[in-house]
Amino acid sequence: MWRKQHTQRVLVAALVCMIIQGWSGLVLGQQMIQEPPRSTPVLYEADVVVVGGGLSGVGAALGAARSGAKTVLIERTGYLGGWIRGTGLGNVVAIQGWRPALTEGVLLDITRKMVELRAEGYPDVDTVLNTGHLLVTNHEMMPHAFQSLVVESGVKIFYFSTYSTSIVRDGHIEAVIIETPVGRGAIRGKVYIDCTGLATVAAESGAPVKRAEAFMGLAAWMGGVDVARFQSYEASLPKEPDPQMKSWLEAKLGHKIGRFSSDGSGDMDYPWDDWLERNANVLGPAFRQAVDSGQMPLYYTVGKKGKVSFIEGLKVIQFEVAGGIARPRTYVVGVDPTNIEEVSEAHIKSSQYLFKLAEFLNRHVPGFEKAQITRLAEMTLNRAGRSIVNDADPANEDINSHVAHDDVIAILQRGKDRGAYEVPYRAMVAEKIDNLLAVGKSSSGGIKFRTHMLSVIMGQAAGTAAAIAVQDGVLPRDVNIRKVQAELRKAGVPLPQK
Repeated sequence: MWRKQHTQRVLVAALVCMIIQGWSGLVLGQQMIQEPPRSTPVLYEADVVVVGGGLSGVGAALGAARSGAKTVLIERTGYLGGWIRGTGLGNVVAIQGWRPALTEGVLLDITRKMVELRAEGYPDVDTVLNTGHLLVTNHEMMPHAFQSLVVESGVKIFYFSTYSTSIVRDGHIEAVIIETPVGRGAIRGKVYIDCTGLATVAAESGAPVKRAEAFMGLAAWMGGVDVARFQSYEASLPKEPDPQMKSWLEAKLGHKIGRFSSDGSGDMDYPWDDWLERNANVLGPAFRQAVDSGQMPLYYTVGKKGKVSFIEGLKVIQFEVAGGIARPRTYVVGVDPTNIEEVSEAHIKSSQYLFKLAEFLNRHVPGFEKAQITRLAEMTLNRAGRSIVNDADPANEDINSHVAHDDVIAILQRGKDRGAYEVPYRAMVAEKIDNLLAVGKSSSGGIKFRTHMLSVIMGQAAGTAAAIAVQDGVLPRDVNIRKVQAELRKAGVPLPQK
């Protein structure tokens, strides 16, 4: 008995030595490497550290800096704006009749800056506000406006800096580690704001997170479209989807076309109902022949259950500078956004699909004879996928209803005929990590809080709260919410009095 126990102790000790020495081994079914200890230089110290320079990051950096906090913004690319320029090739900010609106908070500052820069041909601010949205036809202008605002506010920007991990002690982030083209470094702060869109800082720091369908997509811009010719062709088509196309599609899929829903309540795993409505007539019988002959895929598969296809329509528009443009985007389901192998495969399949689609359009769709893909987004972007866990995750039915919260920091309203949902501050408060806030789709609201306008204002609220927490010497979860709300109102965010 003693000999057996002694042998077990020796084996355990040997295994520990192997790990300490940096040998690889199997841990929970995955091979692991033990990195040797190292010292990392501290590149900067701040009150508030914002990780991610997308729309929410811009809002967070401005909110913190304008509230008096020494603020640093970490961004992996060389521009701000994320979805607008590189990751999504977005072409509009704000939606007429939705809230937050362009008149609110930092969104109004962005509007003013775009007019000041003479971007998009807007003569004055009132003209933009009357349209209810900012149209983006040049993807360089809005990132320039974001950068101008952020720099003017005194924020330190670290470009080309990818968040790697956090140094956490006793549930408190002491620093984050960034990887740059010239080595790694540490950024120290007092409060950290996760604006990664995938709760990456939260997950890496040890905060509880939850997973959800990511609903990914790769955006493209096609130039050289004869818009008038295409619109004339489109106007000649029947309004209802071709019944023959529906029968063909059901035969190809092996099931009836039912209903797809992002909340999982539908009876299909891919939105083929949207495909029929938006694409069936435009692509026409030639598409069926192309698929049947193997010239064009109906969809690609990724991993065990992922699908890549195209459902959102061609989105054709005429721009003054860029000319005739189409904006197709793939739609990807069943891919784990935290699995880089699956994400890479989805990106490859998405780009392949878009170029195949372009070839088909050249041959068969009027107005696209000379069209070419002029730009692909930098990544296949997730609409959701991973978010923090707390008790403020709204029910699906609440998002379109009037639901009041005492700690409201923004109003989400998806159209004038929908209810105004009061977004609670506590949706951004991470559990188990006491100096971390998470914004937008990284918050507990996940995909429900993903609208770009809301991301900006939630970011502004998080930055404002972080600055007040630092000034008052309290944790973000204990911040005086009345102070936060008062500061947001002064900054132009209309909130109900509580």
